[in-house]
Amino acid sequence: MVHSRTLEINGKQTILEFGHEGVLYRQSFIMYDKKTDSKWNHSTGLAMAGELAGHQLEILPSRVMRWDSWKIIHPNTKVLARQGRWDFMGSYVAREHFAAFGLSVGQGPQAKLYPYDVLLKHEVVNDVVTPQAIVVVIDPADKQAMAFSRKVADKTLTFQPVKSKDSKSLLMRDQETKTLWDRLSGKAMEGTLKGREIEPLISVPWLRERWQQIYREGLVYRKPS
Repeated sequence: MVHSRTLEINGKQTILEFGHEGVLYRQSFIMYDKKTDSKWNHSTGLAMAGELAGHQLEILPSRVMRWDSWKIIHPNTKVLARQGRWDFMGSYVAREHFAAFGLSVGQGPQAKLYPYDVLLKHEVVNDVVTPQAIVVVIDPADKQAMAFSRKVADKTLTFQPVKSKDSKSLLMRDQETKTLWDRLSGKAMEGTLKGREIEPLISVPWLRERWQQIYREGLVYRKPS
């Protein structure tokens, strides 16, 4: 999860600095800000106690992807040098233990979790997470999942997976315009909408049991029979 550190406090834009409180809440760690010592849930960005209780940090778009896949889409990316103890916060292991993970889309009671084992059976899922029409996709080889808006201009598109001649390419086609899209970048490759992009949405991989502790009112997606 990535949050903005800029927050409006008493009418003034303030940049906060955070540290790890060293405690858990519903299996999710707690942060503190060094300005007011308020306590924040790192998953939701909500201040739970202290002077800033009730304030919410803005969640920023981010992805969890293999480095080689990311470089194809963003070849000029810079890397933040790693500091501190190796694996202090653990390792991300969705590729090996994908059944324990899901992709979370939306916040609060509107949040919805898309289990990786369900996504692997369907690969492209058209759905609605109020108020947005979304498509959730997965790379079956590397267990990378992401979500996009299905709105392009004034159209709401419906996507279906497409088998590519190149086994490395992951494609989908919309039913409305028959445009061919790259699943991982959200870019239109061929057809009426060539050159357009669908908007990536804030979506975060979660261990399913931890997600259900935080989003107790959230929904878990099940493919209709």
